[in-house]
Amino acid sequence: MDETLIQTFKRYYADYRAAADVDQSFADAYQAIAYHVIELTGRLAQEGKLTDIQNLVGEFKEIQLSISQSNDSLKEHFEQELVETMLDRVRT
Repeated sequence: MDETLIQTFKRYYADYRAAADVDQSFADAYQAIAYHVIELTGRLAQEGKLTDIQNLVGEFKEIQLSISQSNDSLKEHFEQELVETMLDRVRT
């Protein structure tokens, strides 16, 4: 199953959120996603997959744009999704 970059970012956020507050979790997840992009870009370059690299960079730029426009809004969205996911797990 291939995740989109934003899904990976949300997963990292959820992982960090277990041990830190919202701001720190978000900052750590953003740093982790940047490293993820670098690592994945290197792997795709080795495979000669230029189109995949272009798509990945485009997704990362969308995340950067979202963060620069409203960091708090994106944090709230991540937090809300995390709470909903946790509630769904409790219900099942």
